[in-house]
Amino acid sequence: MQWNARPITLALALFAAATAHAQETDPTVAASGPLGTSQRQPGDGRYDAVGYAAVQPLGAAALAVSPNLPAESYAEVTALDSGRTILVRIAETADVPGAIAAISEGAASQLGVTSNRLVAVRIRAVRPSAEDQAALRSAGAAQPRIDSPPALLRALRLQLPQPTGPSEPLPPPPSPPSQPYPIVDVTPHPVGSKVRPAKPGPVPERAVPKPAQGRYLVQVAALSSPERATALAQKLKGFVKAGGGLYRVQLGPFATEAAAERAREGAVRAGFGDARRTSVR
Repeated sequence: MQWNARPITLALALFAAATAHAQETDPTVAASGPLGTSQRQPGDGRYDAVGYAAVQPLGAAALAVSPNLPAESYAEVTALDSGRTILVRIAETADVPGAIAAISEGAASQLGVTSNRLVAVRIRAVRPSAEDQAALRSAGAAQPRIDSPPALLRALRLQLPQPTGPSEPLPPPPSPPSQPYPIVDVTPHPVGSKVRPAKPGPVPERAVPKPAQGRYLVQVAALSSPERATALAQKLKGFVKAGGGLYRVQLGPFATEAAAERAREGAVRAGFGDARRTSVR
């Protein structure tokens, strides 16, 4: 029996042309397996969301619960009222009703927020250093993060959805006092004598005074918040050096390089893995 091969040949040619066109318009047609797709893979650090977080009794460590991040991963949490940013460990993957995540009391304390309301936050998945991961796993605190600038905070606040539950409005960032603090005269004076009111004096400097001798220093961290830098300097018995819009927390000066190295190792053990030695010329 004779048969005509022309229809079969024409069908094969049309199929080959359609396949070539599909590969030109969609390069993933010929891909195979997860590595050939554009889907987000677990732990690739692309998660970045703005919303509200609830404070839950998770302990004093910097922990968070998120429905979108795997347990034992890490994220940066930024409070959108102050711009303060901290690093947290994701303790559990679970839904949080009315919020995109829940944070621990310890994380709320580091952010400087109260625990009786929803907190407007930005949550961004990150891959921190091994030192920061070890600090968070041992219920410690990671080294401080740079605060978000006001322009970025304004843009992030525009992305906030309407909260689904009762919440207080976001307080405005605190402003410095316009007048210097008055100096009160508490010296006893004889009855009937005239006492002249003391003139207002300058506001005391935030920086902790540094010793006058030695040429070796240890730089622990550089922060954009003078209050946080001062608190850290007081905790580590160091001082703050301002410049370039940043407040650098430093230790010393030390008379010998060995003494500075011991101080640097102490700062690393305290959770500041980027602490480094420097010298005064």
